[in-house]
Amino acid sequence: MAVLTGLERWEKNTQGRHSFPDARLAGYVTDLATPHIAITSSRESDRRLAQLLLGTRLASHSGGAIACVTTRPSAD
Repeated sequence: MAVLTGLERWEKNTQGRHSFPDARLAGYVTDLATPHIAITSSRESDRRLAQLLLGTRLASHSGGAIACVTTRPSAD
């Protein structure tokens, strides 16, 4: 499990693949059997969001291997 932020802007290449040039890894869970949360972003808003999302069971919209959770934008 991981939390990515900075997904507001995306680019599409000629093969139809998308990339998110401003994406940041805010945090992740290292093991689901004995969870350990690692917070990786230097931005305080990303850190708060990662702690909140990684410590909570969430309803999500699944797009296959990626589940999307909508949040309200926050100011840094």
